[in-house]
This record gives sequence, C-alpha cells and structure tokens, in this order.
Amino acid sequence: MTEDKWVKRWVVTSYSGNGEYIIAQDKEGNWACSCMAWTRHMPRRDCKHILEVKGGGGKTITEAVVDRILGR
Repeated sequence: MTEDKWVKRWVVTSYSGNGEYIIAQDKEGNWACSCMAWTRHMPRRDCKHILEVKGGGGKTITEAVVDRILGR
C-alpha cells in the first residue's frame, strides 16, 4: 500500500448548487481542488473553494458522509 499524499480533505458545495468539490492539503501545506478553475490553470492559485476552506468553511469528508447517510 502506498502512502497517501493528501493528509486532509474537505467537501465544498459548488456555488451553483450542482455538485461538490474536494479540497485537499498535503503534509507540506500545499492545497488542491477538484474544480476546473484550479485543475486547468497554470500557475495555480487558490480558487474560491480553497479560500472557503481556509476561512473555516466546507465539511470534512467524514462530516459530508455522515450528512449524506442521514439525508441532510
């Protein structure tokens, strides 16, 4: 089994309400997001989803899974 590069993960709902994005942080403190604004642009800058997580928003992966199970 290989070690996972990403040590922290969050889920942020898209601003249009039509989906979710995964935001991750590696052990060196580097950020990534699954949105097109982050994945398709170079050089990469923090997208609005990363900024939301840095500001205390988003849900951890565990919180998002529990909410989904409970139908929230």
